[in-house]
Order: sequence, then structure tokens, then C-alpha cells
Amino acid sequence: MKSMNRLPCQLSVASSLVLLACGVVAQEADTYTPLGLLNRPPLKTAWQDGSSGTAQLGVGYTSDDNYTFGEYNGLNKEGASLIGNLQWQDYNRGDSYLQGYVSNLGLDTREGELTWGKPGRFSVTAGYDSQLQVSNDEGRTPFTGGSRLKLPEDWLSGLTTSDWATLNQSLHGFDQQLKRERVYADLDYSINEHWSVNTGLSYEEKQGDADIGAGIYRDGSSADAVLMQQPIDYRTTELDLGLAYSDRRLNLAGALTYSDFDNQDDVLTWQNPYSSYGPDVRYPDGTGGLGLAPDNDQVGGRITGQYLFSNTLRLQVDGSYAVASQNQDYLDYSVNPLLLVDVPVPRGDYGGDVENSTFNSRLLMNPLPKLSAEIYYKYRNRDYNADRDGYQYIRGDGGDQPGSAFTVYNTNHDYRSETPGFELGYRLPLRSRLSFDYEYEKVTRENAPVEHTEQDRYTLAYRIQPWSSFSARLEVSYADRAADTYEWAQNYYALLDTELINATPDTQRYISHPELMKFYMANRDQWRTRADFSFLPTDRWNLNLNLQWTDNDYNASDLGLTSDESYRSFLSASYVASEALSASLYAGYDYYKSDQTSRAFAGGPEQNAFEVYPPLPQASDPARDWDSDAEDTSITVGASLEWQVNADLALSFDYSYVDTRGEQDLSTDPSSTLVASDLPSVNTRLNHVQASASWRMQDNLFLQLDYQFYDYKSDDWAWNGVQPDTIGKVLTFGQGNPNEQINYVGASVIYHWE
Repeated sequence: MKSMNRLPCQLSVASSLVLLACGVVAQEADTYTPLGLLNRPPLKTAWQDGSSGTAQLGVGYTSDDNYTFGEYNGLNKEGASLIGNLQWQDYNRGDSYLQGYVSNLGLDTREGELTWGKPGRFSVTAGYDSQLQVSNDEGRTPFTGGSRLKLPEDWLSGLTTSDWATLNQSLHGFDQQLKRERVYADLDYSINEHWSVNTGLSYEEKQGDADIGAGIYRDGSSADAVLMQQPIDYRTTELDLGLAYSDRRLNLAGALTYSDFDNQDDVLTWQNPYSSYGPDVRYPDGTGGLGLAPDNDQVGGRITGQYLFSNTLRLQVDGSYAVASQNQDYLDYSVNPLLLVDVPVPRGDYGGDVENSTFNSRLLMNPLPKLSAEIYYKYRNRDYNADRDGYQYIRGDGGDQPGSAFTVYNTNHDYRSETPGFELGYRLPLRSRLSFDYEYEKVTRENAPVEHTEQDRYTLAYRIQPWSSFSARLEVSYADRAADTYEWAQNYYALLDTELINATPDTQRYISHPELMKFYMANRDQWRTRADFSFLPTDRWNLNLNLQWTDNDYNASDLGLTSDESYRSFLSASYVASEALSASLYAGYDYYKSDQTSRAFAGGPEQNAFEVYPPLPQASDPARDWDSDAEDTSITVGASLEWQVNADLALSFDYSYVDTRGEQDLSTDPSSTLVASDLPSVNTRLNHVQASASWRMQDNLFLQLDYQFYDYKSDDWAWNGVQPDTIGKVLTFGQGNPNEQINYVGASVIYHWE
């Protein structure tokens, strides 16, 4: 809840605790400070003059409506907008100070903050923050009505979207925008040299429209699907109260937190546009419903601390506990009153909660002048506290309530993770350090295919700074995760009723194929390497190279994700020609590859996954396997320039280029009867230019000109040529790929006062 705009000197005791907690590591790492931090700071702009007050007023113009350029910055509409910014600080008020700012006054992303306080004694802050997120606005829909969506009176229904004769004339556009407005207040107060308190209160409203998919069905494999507007109308209140103690050896900080989330809409309903089922379900009387995010609240606390036994031994602890509750009243089994319901909901609300707790401890030692050691322990636990009940719910609002055999049960998913470990580090010649880290992680899950997973991770790192102008860090890590026997039927038995289980052949009692393993629970060998190099050939140049590689091998998985690999490289260079001129260049390359195997099979007898003698049913036949090899690549290039041409004129320039490509190659066994075709590649390309010029007209008055050129293109095949009625059983928005070329210009005056 704390604002990020405060001055660095205004650290609370709790913040000081965090800094002190890193003391041993920081002392050890000072010798190896990244060389990039030694570079000269960027040139000050006209806005960053350092005076007591600065005001900026002007006009900007955006050349066209858009939703990628203006996704978060408020510049999503064609036309003029006000440029308005103000900041001030007053330290001439006796022993107190007053500072504040307001920014983006002419946009929906405006914000402001005001702080009053006495250094080292107290501070009171009040603020306002408004954010706007826009998405693809080319979509069209025939629905109207907020959270109760209706079709036009003259709607002509049919079995598929192509049968809807009045669809095109019923379509209308809509904005996909989410606006967030937040107000907050914070108080920090130092009781004495040892004790301090801090508290904060915030209230946020989030409103707008998003998109969501839903369907009406009796069998989820063949739904009458629609894409719709989802109304967003959220209210969130957060409160925290903290107390901290600090002396030469002991630092403690504790906080109590409370949050409350309130969704103004409980359910989204829509009139069924299809005519696939009986008169109670089809158009015009049929209605579908989708439950929205429920109201909930959370109460929690956290305590952090450290104790300094000596200059070579200290203990750090960090623990938290929170309880999240959800007691919103249940909806009926269906929003369609025409459907027959014999058995009511077993209870009025969920009536349960989830307890989350964490505990981290670390003992840091320097047993020898050149040897450092750490022993640590990390713990995380999640407990569900809810009664297990059976729900005889109606699938997809597609028919009357099913029989008792189709009862399903809510399932608790408790989780516990414990990770002890240690790290040893030894200083070597040439200002180098060799370190070894070992950790053991054990994860326990309830109602999951795997109850226990265990992982050993070994990390070897070496860093060196043989010369003042060069430093390097190399790191290699290996992790081996082993899982218990994969109980593929665990979620099947936890979810379904014994009546249905007993009526199903034992060869078909599963939800996911028995050979399909969830990758985050499966056996895995992982290699990770990282290399960082910094070089200052002269006091004006700074070169950096960062390399990363990760390889995961899921060696016990026959179906599902079997392997993935990622690689990242980043090169940057900066040059300071003089106090008036600096420039930088950077380039990056990212690569990700994954291999996945799946099996195509139908239901009924073909769902038998355990036959070993031919003729094999589809679920048992490896010839029904198909493989997906996915590759994603990204290239990033950029350059920037800061130039103080003379005492009155400053120029800045920034250019960034991003090119991404995604490919999915599908293949099958040569003997297979399956036919697979590669999916088209997905390409995106971005060019973004930003330029600014500031001219000093008088000692305290500047004229600033800003320009941006934004060019973004995408050719995602999933959107190309897809109209609202292209897919027979899915009503889409018919939105296309973004293709934006946006010019933005701004002119403003900046005034400083003392």
C-alpha cells in the first residue's frame, strides 16, 4: 500500500530492517559491485531541475484510435489531450516539510500524492491513482444489457452461427476498457529511537468491460459457445497496521493486514442464440449463466526480524499467516427457471476458508576471514477448511437436473513445501569468490496425482574482478526432481460420486489419460547456467553481456510435456562522450522450445487405456500419438541518446525494435492413421521512436517538444479472417489483428520556481 514516490531518505524502521538483513551479503558483495553502476548518471531533463517546484502545461495530439500504443498510457483516442504535471517540495517550514505531485492531469492515467512530515519523526501521505487498460476494440457483439445480456427482438436463431440471418445487422461495437481508481492514506510515526508504527488504508474501484467465453451444453465436449462482454465492477478495501523495533542488535517488524473484495455482480447471464435443444433451453426462452468472482476477505499478519550475535553471526526470520474466507451465498443450480431441479444446493454458501502460512529463516556466518556460510530453511503451507459436499449441478444450463449418479464433490487441495539448504562461499585471489549452494525441497499435496515430490538442487557459482575495469559471474545449477507413483485416478475418485464410478468400466475411470503427467509434478532433470560480464575499456565506455540457458527433461513422462529449453542473451553498451553527451545501445535474443506428446482417442470402448494385446483401442494405441514441437523466438534492439547541445538546448532520442515469431509443428507416427498439419507461424513486429527537445527560453522557463512514432503489426492466424459467424458453434467478436501506425506530438512549457 505504500507509495513508491517517496524520497529515498524517508525509510521507516521496517525498511531499515530489510536493508540490515542483507548486511553480511552486502559487505561480501561490495567488492563485486556491477560496473554499470559506476557510469555517470543520465543528463537531467528540464523536468528534473531539482528546484522547489515545477509545473508543466501543454497540449498533445494522438493521430488515431488505438489499443496497443495506448494500452496503459491513456493515449488510446485520436485527438488532443492536456499535458499537465506539477511537483513541489518545501523544506522551509521550520522543522517540517511538505511535498507533493500530480501528473497526467489530462489523461485517465492521472495520479497525485501529498506528504507532510518531520524528518525522523513522522510523515502523513494521501494519494490518488487512476489507471486505464484498453484492449482490442474492433470486436462486435449482438448482446446488450450489462450483466444480463439480451438479443435483439428480431433475432432469427438456428443450429449454427451461419443460420442466424439477422446476425450482421445486430452486431455493434463496444469498448474493452478497465479503469481503476484508487485513493490511499499512509502514516509513519517514530515513537522514540527504538519504536515506530506505520499504517495505511486504501480503497479501489475497478470498472469496465472485459471478454469471456461460455457455452450452453449437456456434454462439455460439444457446447454452443459464445464470446461475450463481461462487466467488471469491483471494490477492494485494504488496511494494514505495523509496529517495528530496532536497536544495535535486534530488529523486529510486525504488521497486521486486512483486505475485502466486493464484486457488484454475482452472475453473468445471456440469452441463448442457438436452437440446438428443447424449448426450455433453445432461443428465445433459454438462458445461460456464469458465476463471477465471489466476494471474499482476508486477515493476515507478518513478522520479520534479525538478531546480530556478533560481527560474524546473525539470524534472520520472516514469517506470515493469513486466512482467506469466502461466504457469498450460492447461486441456484441454474439461472434458467424453466429447468427442473429436484434436489437443492446442499448448503447456502461455501462456508470455508483457506489458511496460508510461510516461514523463512537464515543463519549467516563468517567462521573464517575468507569463508562465509549460510544455513536456511523455507516453509510454505496452504490448508483448506471446508466440508466436503455433493453437488448435483446442471451442466451448462443445457437440461434438467441430472440424476444422483452425476453428483460431484468439492475437493480440498492442501499444499506444503519445506526447503532446507546451505551455501558456502570462499574468497580467492584476483578479487574472486567461489560458492556452492545445496537445497532439498519436499512438496506434499492432497488430492493430487502425486502426493510427494522431492528435489535436490546443486548450484556452483564463481565471480571474479581481476581488474577494476572487468568483472564476471558464472553460475551452473542442476536439479533432480523425483515424484511418487503417479496416481492418475486420484482426482477422478475425489471429484465423482461412487454411483457413477461403479457404473463405469474400470478401464475408463480417469479424467486425464493415465500416461499424461502434469509437468509441475513429474520427474524432471533440470540444468541452468548463467554468465554475466561487465567491462569498462575506458572511463567513458561500459559494456555488459548476460547469457542464460535452461534445459528441462521430463524423463518419466510419456504423454504431456516431455522437454523444454530456453536461451536468453543480452548485450548492452553505453558511451559517455562528455558531460553533455551520452549514448547507449542494446540487443537481445530469446529462444524457447518445447516438445509435447498427446494421444487422440474417443470415448466408450475406445477410452480403454490399459489394453496391451491387439486390436488396441484408441486410448491404448501409441500409433494414435501426435507430437507438438513449439518454438518461440524474440529479437530486441534499441538505442538512446542524450545530448545537451548548449546551455539552452537539450535533445533526447530513444528507439526500440522487437520482432517475435512463434511456430508450432505437428507430426504423427508414419504408421498412424492420424493426419497432422503444422499451424501457421505467428509474427509480431514493433518499432517505437521517442524524441524530445527542451529549449530554455528564460532562466526558469522551458519549451519542450515531444514526438513518438509507434508501429505495431501482428499476423496471428487465430484472428485472420475470423468473422463472428466463421466458426459454426462459436459466436466470436470478429476482431482482427492489430496493425497500428501512431504518431504522437506534444508541446508544453515547463516553469520552475524556488
